[in-house]
Amino acid sequence: MKDFEEFYNAHYKGLYAYCVTLTRNRADAEDLAAETIYRAIRHAGKFRGDCKVDTWLCAIARNLFLTQEKKRKRPPPPPEPPEDLFSGDDRENVKEIVLLMNALEEPYRGVFLLRTVGQAEYGEIAKIYQKSESWARVTYHRARLQILEKWEERQQ
Repeated sequence: MKDFEEFYNAHYKGLYAYCVTLTRNRADAEDLAAETIYRAIRHAGKFRGDCKVDTWLCAIARNLFLTQEKKRKRPPPPPEPPEDLFSGDDRENVKEIVLLMNALEEPYRGVFLLRTVGQAEYGEIAKIYQKSESWARVTYHRARLQILEKWEERQQ
């Protein structure tokens, strides 16, 4: 336990300063520095001694930061259609359409889902979005055209 405290006290201040430059946020820098120290202690046996400990810690921090940034920028995967809904080619077509539908920007995706899956009337959609009924019709039509265009592109 005393070794951990000595290691922490010897390296945290410089590591934290480096983490602030990466994250540009003090709270995120504290989290990153803490996770870096944890990983360094956990994997201390992997330290080869080719460089200074501070350099090794900064490399760990940088790799953790880059991994976190990739995860932050990655959009969540679209939901999969139910497995037992269709079989064979029909099932693949439905899966493809669901993926195309999920790729739509808002409000097109929401309007399309309300109209097709929720079977909502245009008036209901208009109330939900606080727009006119003609806006709901046009938005649904545009969403449908976007899906059809992308469908045709994928079929070629």
